[in-house]
Amino acid sequence: MKTGRKTLTILLFLACTLSSAILILSPETTPSSVRTTAQLDSLIVLSLQENGYDNGTYRIFNIPVDSDFSRKTYRLELHPSISKTSLHLNLHQRMLPFGIHTPARVVFPEKDMNIYFTYDGTIFRTLKLTTMDPQSESEPQ
Repeated sequence: MKTGRKTLTILLFLACTLSSAILILSPETTPSSVRTTAQLDSLIVLSLQENGYDNGTYRIFNIPVDSDFSRKTYRLELHPSISKTSLHLNLHQRMLPFGIHTPARVVFPEKDMNIYFTYDGTIFRTLKLTTMDPQSESEPQ
């Protein structure tokens, strides 16, 4: 019985020592933060560009929320074959290190997606992913 306790104590000590060494030797990372809405806009635009959407593929609107406040909304029209969920995941992974959460809501029957860029429970920006009419793609503009 005593050898079992000794073995357990030694294993516990080794685990604690190894955990401490990993903690001490791992590089210190400081989380970045977005301090202004202009920085958030730049981060959203950069994230869209990283996903292959340049300035001409989306539109930006200011939507009045109340008499004192309006919210910037991005609108991106996607072909039905493009996964909105994959784009949402990419945006989420890009925003999370900055403390920005990206909950989304799917609108049925259109299967459009609204992605909300939130910080500390407040929505600051919205990205509306709409489904392009496949027939309008072939029509001249």
